[in-house]
Amino acid sequence: MNAMIAVDVLLEPDAATQDRARQANRSLRADHPGGFAFDASHLPHVTLVQRYVYERDLAALFAAIASVANAHNPLALSLEATGVQVRIDGETGSASWRIARAPALQALAADCLATAQSLAVSGGTARAFVPNEDGSAIRESTVRYVERFVPDHSGENFAPHLTLGHAGAAYLRHLEAAPFEAFAFAPMAVCVHQLGNHGTARRRLWRWPADT
Repeated sequence: MNAMIAVDVLLEPDAATQDRARQANRSLRADHPGGFAFDASHLPHVTLVQRYVYERDLAALFAAIASVANAHNPLALSLEATGVQVRIDGETGSASWRIARAPALQALAADCLATAQSLAVSGGTARAFVPNEDGSAIRESTVRYVERFVPDHSGENFAPHLTLGHAGAAYLRHLEAAPFEAFAFAPMAVCVHQLGNHGTARRRLWRWPADT
């Protein structure tokens, strides 16, 4: 029970938004079939915090995040996707929906971060992630992202988004420049997942509210 686990405390979007994200993902994969597909082990999500924790501390993490969720009532949040942002690395890259920063969302993320930080450890490796099905290595950038989530992506640097998938650079530039109509959506759960490559939510460890 001393293994490190790369965890993502996240918001699971409502069903209609998940469907919309899956449609966008299919369009991206039509351009770049090697990109990940949303499926039973790749969930559309909005990350609140990513950290390494020991497996033995997972139960304590779940209990603490439940207390945060009960205090914040995150299912009452109204989130807004305001545009498409892309990250290009050579010939390929990723696309995400940019989520508007809002006080209630920032407060929820801050409390989840404080909770996770009390149990977080440093020095995670690729072994902390769900392995790739094809046996390929977890990217070093993925390992480093979790290690550096604090401070690089937390607090004032917290930039909420929903990653949609990967595509070629030309397609991504076209997508970024295309008109985008902002839309609102709501979370349907707070979850803790074990991360996979590229920050994907691969294995659900816990959910609030629990499945009925």
